Amino acid sequence: MVPAATREVKLPVAHLGSEPGAVGERPAAAADAEPGDPRAVPEGTPVAIARVFQRLPVAIHDGPPLGGIGASGIHVDKIWLGTRYEKDGCADETASFSLASHSQVNVCFRAVHSRVEEFVEVEWVKDGAPYRRRGVQIPDLHAYRSRAFLVLRREYIGAWQARVLSADGVVLATINFTVTE
Repeated sequence: MVPAATREVKLPVAHLGSEPGAVGERPAAAADAEPGDPRAVPEGTPVAIARVFQRLPVAIHDGPPLGGIGASGIHVDKIWLGTRYEKDGCADETASFSLASHSQVNVCFRAVHSRVEEFVEVEWVKDGAPYRRRGVQIPDLHAYRSRAFLVLRREYIGAWQARVLSADGVVLATINFTVTE
C-alpha cells in the first residue's frame, strides 16, 4: 500500500483536501486564481503544503511561485542573472557569460516565506549534471532578496542551470545560462 503522503489522487476541486496528504489539481482557494496571482498554487502541490502557502501574508510586490513550494510555504517569486551584484540585486542582466568578459555568474532571487529564519540551497548544474551546492540563509523577513555566485573558470564552458532548493529538496526556481570562451 502506498502511503497517503506520496499517493497522487485527482479530486474535484470541491472535494480537495478531504483526504490528508492527497495531491489534487489545485486547492479550492486557488481554483479561480488568475495568471500572476500571488496566491496561485502550482499544479501537483500537496494540499497540506498549499494550505501553509495560502496562510502566508501577501505583500504588494509578491508574485506567484516560479517553481514548487517548500513544506514551510517558502517559494521564489523572482529569479535573475547578472555579471555583477549591487545593493538591489544582480546587475548587467544576461544569460550568456563569456570567460573573456566576465569573472563570475551571479544568480539573484527573491524568497517569500513566513517570518522564520530558513536556509535554501543554490545548486549549480552543468550540462545536466549537478556540479555544486551552496547554502543561503533567508532571515526572518516576509520576503528577502539574496544571491549566490559562481566564479568562472575555463572548465565551466557549457550549458548551465541554477536551481534554488528548499530545505526539504523542492525546486523553488530554475534559471538557465551558458558560459562561453
